[in-house]
Amino acid sequence: MNQEGSQYIDPSRRSLYGKEGGQFWIGKIVAYADQEEQLDDGFGWRYKVRILGDNSDTDQIEDSYLSYATVLLPTTAGTGAAFKLRSVRLSQGDMVFGVRGGGTAAPKFIIGALPRTRKTTNSSGKFGTPKGFYGSLKENKTLSGEFNEQIGPATPGVTPLDPKTYNKSNKDDSSEKLSQLGYDRNQDGVIDDAEKKLKPPITAVDKRFDKGESITTGQLKHILLFPDRGKDEVKNYQIYAIDAIEQAIVQNLLPKDIANKMIKSIQRNDYKSALLIGFLPPTPTTE
Repeated sequence: MNQEGSQYIDPSRRSLYGKEGGQFWIGKIVAYADQEEQLDDGFGWRYKVRILGDNSDTDQIEDSYLSYATVLLPTTAGTGAAFKLRSVRLSQGDMVFGVRGGGTAAPKFIIGALPRTRKTTNSSGKFGTPKGFYGSLKENKTLSGEFNEQIGPATPGVTPLDPKTYNKSNKDDSSEKLSQLGYDRNQDGVIDDAEKKLKPPITAVDKRFDKGESITTGQLKHILLFPDRGKDEVKNYQIYAIDAIEQAIVQNLLPKDIANKMIKSIQRNDYKSALLIGFLPPTPTTE
């Protein structure tokens, strides 16, 4: 067993947990480049940490020679048994809080992290704060910054929500929308016909279609179902039906290739086939 690992069980060491009082510490996770062997093929969840008080910006200890701190997971993260597990979300440059058994040689455990804020600046140096991106993790514009606080990073174009100041009293006034429905927002009383006004109007299927106007699927079906009845009202019914189909293309009611097949059927005065091409009957089901 290596020297660092023996500190967990060797009863002769003063750093053994339970023998001496524990010590809290705060430190910085060093750059991933100085702990690649652990990240690529390591044991457990461990990070090399430069500890405030033990280390300094001016000491001669390189980051690659620092010892590892083991991460203690919450019970909600799982141990991996029965595939119950969640990854640790720590990055290079993160400030972490931990505990050790006593003395600088005692094994160290990370039990928490100090989140980055909007005022955190990236810097170099032994206690500098590099960006969290490394290797395959590439920086993008998904969020507005690398921080985690009450007013979190925002998606570009979206205003972040401040939970300390937002409530129903300062939400946007929606009463202006009432005028769009024909109501006076200063009028007293109960609005009981809003559903009727909000419901879109239904166009009768037998309503005459005029070129240039919008058309509904029901109107188009009616035109193809009753060509003989419509010929009394429209001099050239073929042109009338084709105009209706072309309007349906504009409104994305019909794919263009299907509409073209329907037009060819109409040019043969075969309105029934045109109807079947554009609107296939439902497939019969068997119990």
